[in-house]
Amino acid sequence: MLSTSSSLEQNLESLSRMAATASKIGILAGAICVIGYSLRISHFPQDISVGDGFLFLMAAACFGAVYVLFIASFVALGIFLSPFIRYVVKLFVWGYESLHKRKIGEPFYEFAPFDWSAAIFSPFWILFMLVLGSSDSNAYWHLPLLSVSLYVVYSIYRSSGNKIAKIEEVNNSLMDTDEKRGIARFGNPQKFRRVQLFSLASILIVPLVISGYTGQLLDAAMRLANIRIEKPIIYVKEPYSSLIPKSAIATNVIAPKDYTAFDKTVVLFKGFGKTTVISIQDGVFTRRLEIPNDQVIVEDR
Repeated sequence: MLSTSSSLEQNLESLSRMAATASKIGILAGAICVIGYSLRISHFPQDISVGDGFLFLMAAACFGAVYVLFIASFVALGIFLSPFIRYVVKLFVWGYESLHKRKIGEPFYEFAPFDWSAAIFSPFWILFMLVLGSSDSNAYWHLPLLSVSLYVVYSIYRSSGNKIAKIEEVNNSLMDTDEKRGIARFGNPQKFRRVQLFSLASILIVPLVISGYTGQLLDAAMRLANIRIEKPIIYVKEPYSSLIPKSAIATNVIAPKDYTAFDKTVVLFKGFGKTTVISIQDGVFTRRLEIPNDQVIVEDR
């Protein structure tokens, strides 16, 4: 009974540490990507108050949640496809050995094993592929390739952790065994920790750098945080209302006194800072306008 209770406490403590680490990673990734979104729309909020700082953290948490779920779902897809990946790798190795008439040594790192629990994430990676593929059909083969890449890096991370655990298990053994005397053959645990750190950083950074869909993820996260609004009604005072094309005036909306109502716009940035950024289609051109918050009312339909 005590053993079961102790095991439960250890599992809960482990889950707590994992949750804390995931939240920190999520907020860090989110903060980086909110800055990336600001670069994307060429707008940096100014004169941010303490309350605005809280909203910034909320926006960072929103993107962090979306981004961490994106990574987790595509690592899970790689685990789900691992039997096929292993078969392809074995086929490649067999072809190489047959062509060059020599054996390839045992791999230093092992592929992560197949796990049915990876199927839990299937609704999410299917959703991501459908949403991203709806605007770019190349996503249907780009994203599975990204998933394979993330799976390989995750396998290196997991395999390094297993090697560290093995080294520590042998070192902590009280018996003077041949295995303990030959511990050097397992390698330096600090080296594996560095490999783990590099692998984790790669898992976080690679999708941002090579996926080609970061902009869509950023937009989705900003919509989730209510910083970006796709189809609002905006009410704007002069002189800013005169800068918006007349074709964007909403004809079936009653505007408050001194305001003009517009639709056919996109609110790119609102919520913190002193200005709201909107985007308007003007013929073949897209215009961007920064309006002071006290000169605009945004209605999210």
